[in-house]
Amino acid sequence: MDRREAAELLRERTGRSVAPRLVEQLLRRTDADPTVLAAIADQVDTDGDGLHRLPLRWPDELAEPVRAALRSLTPQARETVTAAAVIGREFDLAILEGACPDVDVLSGLDDAAEAGLVREQGPQVYGFVRALDREVCYDTLGARARAALHERVAAVLTRLGALGGTRAATLPELAHHTAEAAALGGAARLDAAVAASATAAAAADEEGAYDLAAGYYAQAALFAGRAGWTPAQAGRLLAASGTARLRGAGSIAAREAGRASLTGALRLGLRAGDVGLIAAAALGLGPRPSAGALAGAGMVRAGTGSPATAGTSGAVGGGGPGSVPVDVVRVGVLRDACAALPAAGLPPEQHSAAARLMARLADELGEAELARRALDLARAGGDPRAVAEALLVVGDRLDQVVREAAALGDAELQARAYDLAAADALRRGDKARAAALLAQTAALGEGRPTALVRWYALRAAAELAALRGRPDPAAADRALAAGRLVDPAAAEVADRALRDWSGADTGPGGLTAREREVLAWALRGAPAKEIASALVLGERTVETHLASIYRKLGVRTRIELIKKWGDGSPP
Repeated sequence: MDRREAAELLRERTGRSVAPRLVEQLLRRTDADPTVLAAIADQVDTDGDGLHRLPLRWPDELAEPVRAALRSLTPQARETVTAAAVIGREFDLAILEGACPDVDVLSGLDDAAEAGLVREQGPQVYGFVRALDREVCYDTLGARARAALHERVAAVLTRLGALGGTRAATLPELAHHTAEAAALGGAARLDAAVAASATAAAAADEEGAYDLAAGYYAQAALFAGRAGWTPAQAGRLLAASGTARLRGAGSIAAREAGRASLTGALRLGLRAGDVGLIAAAALGLGPRPSAGALAGAGMVRAGTGSPATAGTSGAVGGGGPGSVPVDVVRVGVLRDACAALPAAGLPPEQHSAAARLMARLADELGEAELARRALDLARAGGDPRAVAEALLVVGDRLDQVVREAAALGDAELQARAYDLAAADALRRGDKARAAALLAQTAALGEGRPTALVRWYALRAAAELAALRGRPDPAAADRALAAGRLVDPAAAEVADRALRDWSGADTGPGGLTAREREVLAWALRGAPAKEIASALVLGERTVETHLASIYRKLGVRTRIELIKKWGDGSPP
């Protein structure tokens, strides 16, 4: 079975969606066998992220043949094969020999091969015949023996890497083995687990695997706490985890978990008086989003006599019906962070972070004087990123900010700069310039963008279609769904501005033609899956349409919808 089929099976058995990384782990551990996966599905923790190995109890009818094969082996062969299980489904002979220096591993492997547990897969590379063989062999080890073997494997991998051999350890491998070895306790082991986890996190973050980075940083913070690191030291890891969680937010739950990590890190920073940690936690929450280029344009929408929604984040003093609502959590954190800055004698190395904090608070509160102070401080510090962020809030020299953001390669700064510059171009009547900027913003969504960049990119694509006179309701739906993962209130404002500009809501009740189709099925009580099948849509797209319908018709649930409109009267 493939990943989609496995995810569907697990959702049917557990009643909830399972994280993609956990689905991948279970597929590996069951050889993608639907019978085996179904047998352990009720044990799956749907809150798990898949970073850690999920403990599983294999049904006796599946595990007993493997246990019988193990019992038939000599003690030397059993020691060999259980050590191999700690290394992985596939294992190099050199690693196994290093982990079992006093064992004739070749003879042990020959015995295990005769028993049908392992087989040679290449030059000095072996593997378990089935994933279940490895699982049962691993589970026969006691907790202490298992942790000790993980420690030996980590030491072998590190030694091989230092020798420059062909089998250097990957960062996730070292993070995994050192984390498992940390069960033995001791400051040295815990410190090693912190270092390996933090290194793996940094690499994952660099590759755009933000959810994986968040998990590794959180793991590092946990080990740092156990090792007796100071709250400020552990807090930096917690702040990094929260920042990564928000950068890769794929669900509302992930967003809330990231915000909770950052507010927790802020409290640790305030308690320790650590300005660096305070700034990292506050900046990790991200900037106040804008309402979109069309909302900020203040122009007349195409084909109507109605003004487009006015007001946007990014130039202090903005406001009006299109303004992005204030995020009380973000404002509270920024206030606390700015209040913690020394009134005088701020060290030069902290000018950049302080300027960015002040600029973001000025943006939230619309305080022009604070924005100018932030710009002065940024210029004094000489950090081009801080200067560009302050200029965005002041609303000055946007073309310079666009160039600076592109030179820095900061996709989030680029998205914000392009968006505000596009709105400014529209206000000046330069539609060609606005279209070019929106196209550049849309292109930022390629690869593995952060959640904020993905939203801006999808929104820009929908705005570009509307600007060209070809509104795309499906593109608007995708942008709204992505925006809700970043800032639900801001996403709603941006969506209203986009649809008002494009005239997409022209049907009775303001519903699009597709929304009215979804509504008809919803009023019959059809679940989202059935609606998706009937209308040849994705289930997530149907859920997005339903959310839009609820908002437009002033209801919160399906029950309210049916009560209000189920009598057949047209909304």
